Amino acid sequence: MNSLLKRTAAAFAASMIAIAAVPFCASADVASAEDFLYEVEGDTVTITRYVGEKENIIIPAQIEGKSVTTIGERAMETNADIVSIELPSGVTSIGYHAFTSDVGLETVTLPATLTEIADGAFYGCSGLTAVNFEGSEDAWSAVSIAENNESFTAVTPSYEVALTEQETTSEESSEASFEASSEASSEASSAESSEESSEASSEEAADDSSVAKTETVSVEEVSSSETVSSEAASSTPAPEPQQSGTSKPMIVFGVIIGIAVLDIIYFSIKKPER
Repeated sequence: MNSLLKRTAAAFAASMIAIAAVPFCASADVASAEDFLYEVEGDTVTITRYVGEKENIIIPAQIEGKSVTTIGERAMETNADIVSIELPSGVTSIGYHAFTSDVGLETVTLPATLTEIADGAFYGCSGLTAVNFEGSEDAWSAVSIAENNESFTAVTPSYEVALTEQETTSEESSEASFEASSEASSEASSAESSEESSEASSEEAADDSSVAKTETVSVEEVSSSETVSSEAASSTPAPEPQQSGTSKPMIVFGVIIGIAVLDIIYFSIKKPER
């Protein structure tokens, strides 16, 4: 009974130690483009220098939407902090002294697309204990490995090891998100513009309609006023025509004056005869 309790307690303690150790285990994430200096040529990228601070590095398969195909000369040399490195599918060559004197490097994982490892690429990697290869043993035998890589060739590779699945880098994801949001914004702007245009057209049509109504009302008012004026004119009596020439009193006065003048003349003539 006591031995059973001791074994149970020991198993429980071992489980607790394993669980407690999990958060401290090294983990690797795909590095971002900012962790590297690189050169772009056509549709390919060459890593020229690692400037990040991670110990476990997974090189991204793409940078700026272009495939990483080459680890350049001395790209990661004399970096004692690197513990593991994984190259993505698409890399075909590792340059001259790319990992020279990385004494802390323990694990290297390589893609099936690799065809060339240059002179001294892993020179002085004394801590290397594991080499993983995505392809088969026959594919590995076709890889050209130059001189001064004794620390590397001394390790028996493990074949057909799966690489970390990569889709897009965080930079590309943000670009895709930005493009998607831009397209959505442009579509929304187009919808708003068309809506505003339709509203403007409706307002213009309404304005034209109101103007037409106003003009119609004005024409009707003018017609009404003309009709009223004509009716008023027809109802007003026409003035009597005025008589032209000398008035009757003047004629009578003239006749009287004439008779008086004639009498004076007549009596003037008659006086000498007496």
